[in-house]
Amino acid sequence: MSVNRRAATSFVLVAVLNVVIGLVFTITEGRAFGAPLFWLSTGFFAGAWYFERKSAARD
Repeated sequence: MSVNRRAATSFVLVAVLNVVIGLVFTITEGRAFGAPLFWLSTGFFAGAWYFERKSAARD
């Protein structure tokens, strides 16, 4: 597995974790607590997309 593919996998796993924690916070505490985690997960998904594209370009 290439370095870029591992980075993409890590970014996706962290983004999924942020979404799950964001859902829990949104349900228990309200939208103000969960919203930043959803924005953060969007950034992680964008990073994963970038590294996946970079990995595909090398192959």
